[in-house]
Amino acid sequence: DPNITNKSNMKELFHGSDFVALRQIYTFGFNRSFAGKNATVYGKGDYFAVNADYSLGYSRGGNAGTAAAQQNNLLGMLLVQVLTGDSAQGKPNIPEAPFKPGTQTPYNSVVNNERNPIMYVTFRDSQAYPSHFITFKLQNRVVIETGNSEI
Repeated sequence: DPNITNKSNMKELFHGSDFVALRQIYTFGFNRSFAGKNATVYGKGDYFAVNADYSLGYSRGGNAGTAAAQQNNLLGMLLVQVLTGDSAQGKPNIPEAPFKPGTQTPYNSVVNNERNPIMYVTFRDSQAYPSHFITFKLQNRVVIETGNSEI
């Protein structure tokens, strides 16, 4: 993206969803046409969390997973390389990041809190690369097993 001037802002962030969606994203990349499935409170984009425990709330298995995931009671999330660039405060349902003051150049992402962000939202699919598919089992909300599995 030629508008990303702060290219040093590559962050490793987490993305949680159901197993089928995670497999699609891991195989084919992010597709913003599905954005808004779980949230649009900071905009209609792809959501990424700084901490895995936040994404855990969006990780689902069971009927939403593959046969192997269901059989093994696995959950999943992605570790994603995200080019966040310059960020602005997000707002509900915005389709794009706002423009930087006095310009026609948009910010590269939005956040939930400009001073201490725990969530980033991007609006270009090419800004995020899913580098790792993490699988795990929970028992009493504690991870008891991790790894990669047949998904």
